[in-house]
Amino acid sequence: MTYFLLSITNTCNKSCEYCVVKPWLNNPEYPDKATADDFISFLAKEMQSGDVVELTGGEPTMFPGFIELLEWLKEHGAKVMLRTNGALLDEWRASYSNMVVVLARHDSDEIYMEERKACLLPQDLVIDRVEARLMQTKQDKPVFVSDETSPLKTHPFTKMFHITNDGKVRFMSCCKDDMGTIWDYRPRKYHCCHDCPFALGAWNLAARIK
Repeated sequence: MTYFLLSITNTCNKSCEYCVVKPWLNNPEYPDKATADDFISFLAKEMQSGDVVELTGGEPTMFPGFIELLEWLKEHGAKVMLRTNGALLDEWRASYSNMVVVLARHDSDEIYMEERKACLLPQDLVIDRVEARLMQTKQDKPVFVSDETSPLKTHPFTKMFHITNDGKVRFMSCCKDDMGTIWDYRPRKYHCCHDCPFALGAWNLAARIK
């Protein structure tokens, strides 16, 4: 099984102080280069039914071609995780039972959150606040703690990819190993860490999809 972490856009409607990718957000020096068709072309070669795809950003719902990408992933049997502040979360969410949405409050008020929560499915997760012990403080160092929300301590992934909005392909952002871009991908052999916090976090979310 393969895990794809797709950071599809640097566009965001918020500017949270603690955001680990804040220097890149809405920054004209780091524009989005990969389109939905570019991501789909790469996934068509590497992804198989049952694989796990996580969509993040920036705010992924603001990515042009976002629904096109969701449709392709559903049609090809992917388990999808969407990390969002709910910017454009709406009735379309109900069409994707193959997806788990992680809705984060950030600095949103209660009215905003209640409107977005009304769109969620039972497998979705709402994060009203992040405990200090779970707070990611560095871009490439996510935190995984096994608890009631994330009880699974192992993952089944044998391959992992981190693909950013400029099309660059790495194993995971923590590895820095360059595999080119989605347009000139250069595959390499590598080892998947069994305690990888990226993978453990992703698998605990994917397991919520029935």
